[in-house]
Amino acid sequence: MPRGGRMMGTGDRVMAPVVAARGVHKEYRLDGTAVHALRGVTLEVDEGEFVGVVGPSGCGKTTLLHLLGGVDLPTSGEVALLGEITARLSDARLARLRLHRVGFIFQRFFLLPMLTAEENVMVPMMEAGVPEAERRRRARELLAYVGLEHRARHIPGRLSGGEAQRVAIARALANQPRLLLADEPTGELDAATGAEIGRLLQRLNREEGTAIVLVTHNAELAALCGQVHRMRDGIFVE
Repeated sequence: MPRGGRMMGTGDRVMAPVVAARGVHKEYRLDGTAVHALRGVTLEVDEGEFVGVVGPSGCGKTTLLHLLGGVDLPTSGEVALLGEITARLSDARLARLRLHRVGFIFQRFFLLPMLTAEENVMVPMMEAGVPEAERRRRARELLAYVGLEHRARHIPGRLSGGEAQRVAIARALANQPRLLLADEPTGELDAATGAEIGRLLQRLNREEGTAIVLVTHNAELAALCGQVHRMRDGIFVE
């Protein structure tokens, strides 16, 4: 598979990375004091890559993930998401880009408690204007992919933690994203269930070619990634 920024085998077209952060800084103000969450981070993620970011709490991992997904904007430097500089986009354009091209997986699942597993998976498609019949068909297909077709009618309160996270992964895939961003996806799961989620992400990357950036404290989960970057105090370290 061609690597980001390198010449492809035929023609003169260059394959751009799915997402690229170039010299990114992020600064927050806390009680009048500047907090430097990121201090010049550069990262490129190509089509089909599985990239891990590891490091202690508070080192900037989640901040980086938010910038890569267009949830937040850098103080300086730039993030290019599918070739578009996020800081140059209107809020509406950035929201559409996130909805249609980026999938998010969180530590705490964030499923809507009053909706069934199937309905939770359908939510992003409803926001994207997908017709109901197609929403339902794809939701069932995705639940089968994560091994939960038999739980489609269950609300989150009747699911185990591992099942809830698999529903959340199915929801993240609803609009066929080019980039999947996972923030401590096994942080609230036991070791065995966390390993299952890790294998599911690895399978998704290998079978579907979805680019994944995974933030984790879990060394075993990070070992599934094709490459791993270690972060400390807002920078990558060797």
